Parts: sequence; structure tokens; C-alpha cells
Amino acid sequence: MLHFLSSLFSTSQPDANRPDAALLKAAIERVVDGTDRRLRGLGNYEKRLRDAVASAVVHIVTLVDSLPEAAEISRRAYGTDARLRAFFSSAEDLQAKVGGSKAVVDFLRTHGAEPPEEIFGLLSMEWQQRNVLGMDLHGDIVQRDVPQVVVNFFHHRYFGPAATEAESRWQTKVRGFDYLIQKALEAIVATRSRRTELESQRGLLQRKLVAMKQGNWGLEGMLAEAEHETPDLAALEGQIEAVENELDEIGARPEELEQNVQHINDTFANAAQWLDLRKTRLGLSSMSVMTTDVATPGANQLELDELFSSAGETRVLLPGRFPRGDLPAQPDFLKEAQRYLG
Repeated sequence: MLHFLSSLFSTSQPDANRPDAALLKAAIERVVDGTDRRLRGLGNYEKRLRDAVASAVVHIVTLVDSLPEAAEISRRAYGTDARLRAFFSSAEDLQAKVGGSKAVVDFLRTHGAEPPEEIFGLLSMEWQQRNVLGMDLHGDIVQRDVPQVVVNFFHHRYFGPAATEAESRWQTKVRGFDYLIQKALEAIVATRSRRTELESQRGLLQRKLVAMKQGNWGLEGMLAEAEHETPDLAALEGQIEAVENELDEIGARPEELEQNVQHINDTFANAAQWLDLRKTRLGLSSMSVMTTDVATPGANQLELDELFSSAGETRVLLPGRFPRGDLPAQPDFLKEAQRYLG
């Protein structure tokens, strides 16, 4: 049975050249559950998937562990951290987009009566460059209509909020691994769609993929343009289980399972193509205008970690710790209702 964010990796998993046997077995079984569990009909499926899955596990662990330690993301830090001033329009904007995010609100709802002192997570956002005409100062002369490039950051997410940094990184590793599973399943679905005699299988696999995406499978929640309501994971897992049962009844030809193994191995053996990090350096003025002259008053040279994928998805990432004292005031719905009713 496939479970969203089920046990995988470890909050203390070492950076090794090859995962231990227990982790590797759990990872292989998660891949099979996430793609097509009929693969277990191949007696040697574990052996055939082992090398590709092992390399992907090492890649994901190394990728997440290479991120810098959590930075303070707070109203106070906004005044001293040039990255935060570039990411957010104001300290209030930071407070609202992080402390008031759907992910943090859901975390607080399930965590208990008293939130932790700091809420760890992974801040992510998209960014774009725009060509504009602006003003520039040369000596004492103000020049107008000067071609400039302005950088904007948008679609902010605070991903995987947790009480500890280790737990937040664990969530990121699991979701990064699940992102590869999703890509492998997409490849399987695409192959089936080209064969009309397998339309029923394609439809079932497509339903499974849709359910996984609705459950914010992998990095789906981070890459989406808008935050969505918390999904009913139990219901979605029930849908996936129903799909799996129907696929079991249909059965599969050996050549179909062979194709599935190939798709999985192609995806996981090339994990770095689907998900990797690169350093991005930006010289920005206080008005978010790109500049090569960091001696300009208010200008800063920023070094950012950018997640990218061959699917064309990119995100700037910053591991963070958001202080409890900066949480926005939560609305008192009972008081609001009493005021409304008079």
C-alpha cells in the first residue's frame, strides 16, 4: 500500500556512496508501489532496480545535505539579510508569506497546543528577470529611460515545516525521491497512451498519477503556482489502492513490465537530470535592479541555491527557521462570529 510521505531515509542518514541494505530495500519497494506494483511479478525486480535506485538515493541525500544550514527568516533578520530583502517587499510581507502560509498554519494545527520556538522549513520561490526603463545616477546627473533588468521573486512557499531542521530535511529528501517516482510514472503513462489496446491500463495509471498530484506528492506542493486546501490523504490513498486492485485484475504482459522497468531505470539512473542544484549569483541594487557594480550604495552580491529540472521547473531555495514570536495573530473565529451575529 502506497502512503504519502511514509517512512524512508532517516533524520540521521549519513552521506554515503551507497545506502544501507534496509534503506535500499525500502526505496525499491516505494518505487514499485508508486509506479506499478505488478512489477513484483518479475521475480528479480529488486535486483534489476537496485543500481538505479541506489544512485538516486545517494543523489537525493547528497543534494539535500549540500544545502546550507537553516537561516533565520524573521522580521529582525529582514533588516540584516540582503537575501530576505530581495525575496520580500517588506518585513510584514515576509511575516505574512511565511508565518501565514497554508503549510505553517496546517503544521500548527496538528502540532499541539504550543508551537516550537522555531519552525524549520525550506523557503522556495520562483524568480524572473524583466527588462524595464528606469532612472540611474551618474555623478550628480540623473539619467532617465535607462535600460535596466529588474529581478522579481514570487510564488513563495515554506515547504516541509517541522520542529527540527533534521525533520524538515528528511521531508525534503522523501519528497525529492517521490518526485523521481512521479516522473517515472509519467513516462509509463505516456508509453501506454501510444498503444490503443492498452487504453484501459493507461486510464487507470493516469488516475493514479492524478491522485498522487492531488496529494501534493513529491515536490508537487512546492512547484504549484498556488497553495491548495489540505488534501484528504486517506481518501486519495483509497483511490490509488482501488486503481492498483483493478490493475492486478487486468494483469500485465511480460513485455509491458519490462518497459516499466526500463522507464524506472532510465529515470532513477539519471536523477541529476531531473533534480539538481546550481549556484546562482546575482548583483542586485536596493531596488532589485541587476548590477555588476556591487560598490553602488545599497547593492549586494547574492549567492543563491537554485533547484532545477530537465522538465523546466526551477526554484530558488533557502533552508530557514521562522521564530514563533513572528507568527501572525490567528483569527478568533468564535469572536468574529459573535460580532457578526450581534
